[in-house]
Amino acid sequence: MHRTEVVMGKAVVVGGGIAGLAAAHALEKAGVECTVLEKRDFSGGRIYSVDRDGFTLDMGAQFFFSKYPATFDLMRQLGIYDRLNKFTNPVGILRDNRIYTLHLAPRENFLHPLATLKFLGIFSGRAKRDAASFMFKLFSMRNRLDFDDPAKAIDLDGISLAEYARRSFSDEFVEYFIQFLASVPTLGMPEEISAAYGMALAWYFLPGLSTTRGGIGLLARKISEGLSDLRLGTTATRIVMEGKQVRGVEIEDGGTAELIDADTVVCATLAGEAAGLLPDLPVSVSDVLSGIRYSACTQVIYAMPERPLGDLYGIATPRKEGLCLTGIIENDNKAPGYAPPGKGLVHAFTYGEFAREMLEQSDEQVLERVTGDIRKVVPRFPEPLFTEIFRWPEAVCLTSPGQTAAMQRVKAALREYKGLHLAGEYFGMGSVEAAVYSGTGAATRAVRGC
Repeated sequence: MHRTEVVMGKAVVVGGGIAGLAAAHALEKAGVECTVLEKRDFSGGRIYSVDRDGFTLDMGAQFFFSKYPATFDLMRQLGIYDRLNKFTNPVGILRDNRIYTLHLAPRENFLHPLATLKFLGIFSGRAKRDAASFMFKLFSMRNRLDFDDPAKAIDLDGISLAEYARRSFSDEFVEYFIQFLASVPTLGMPEEISAAYGMALAWYFLPGLSTTRGGIGLLARKISEGLSDLRLGTTATRIVMEGKQVRGVEIEDGGTAELIDADTVVCATLAGEAAGLLPDLPVSVSDVLSGIRYSACTQVIYAMPERPLGDLYGIATPRKEGLCLTGIIENDNKAPGYAPPGKGLVHAFTYGEFAREMLEQSDEQVLERVTGDIRKVVPRFPEPLFTEIFRWPEAVCLTSPGQTAAMQRVKAALREYKGLHLAGEYFGMGSVEAAVYSGTGAATRAVRGC
């Protein structure tokens, strides 16, 4: 029988996002002394919620797909799985200034056949046939579509979702189904993500969406509360190696450098940041990490005196409609308590080049553009009680064509380094699940000394 041995000495986790928190939780659960370094003044990274005036604001990620084994196992360990709330509200899709509705859960569409038939009016006869063909393709490859193990669909890694879809489907189907399927969860374009990732997104959508009552940030808060040494506002400047052995992490402290000695380091930052923290890695590895691409998002949140979207969870706005938004959602329809009774909580998400431009614009410029576009979709959009703007220069790992194959080479190269482990969603397909899975996996390898 294989014997598992706990790593002796101290571990440092660089990055307090969900991958780093998952790693730290697993390390401490195994009895390893652990310090977590996070440069921001909050933990959780893109799993982050705040409360304001009775509203719960999810500032980053908005939902879990309802098939997240690693994430839900972690929630069970933390005793918060019973806080999970699955929602099946209908969604709208904008086309030619009309909104067509569809339920997120396939079963609900069978229970509302008239609404489903009306939705199908969005498509021509050719596009309807494309939809049937797409679903056949999806089910035929379902066993290979795995956020945690993208190598199962390595044959679809080298081509973009857009190119893959255009080989089989009409431009209409690509623009009014494939594009928003890609853009709503990733905030990128189908040309930017691999076909493997795009098809996996479709498969993960089918069981529905979930959040946690009290905001999606509950997961990060619960892990953080249980950690023995979480240091916020602490910037790591270098992971120090001696040959191929970890020696510690250098941090900035009051303008001077300080070394935290460690036998094990889990680097759970964004991929490009990891490359910068590890200058001793070979160019073949650092170039891959530096080349990992992320979408951007400037998110605008509106606390509303009413619920302007009614019972819709959201409205997707395909790029053919010419808006700066990939979608508008009503967060109070995700779970009770996101907004006070009778009030609404609308989130709007910019994407692509629009989002990158708005990273540099003033709040006034962003509000003017985003609110104007919302009112093209919801003309009677009332004045908000307050607004919040949150900018994410790196929002979601795009899992671009070729990324999975490149990361397989990185994983092999990293095995030569003792005490060094990397974690992040870029090891899988861009998602909360891939981040949790990679963080837990990095901790497990550290504990086993492999």
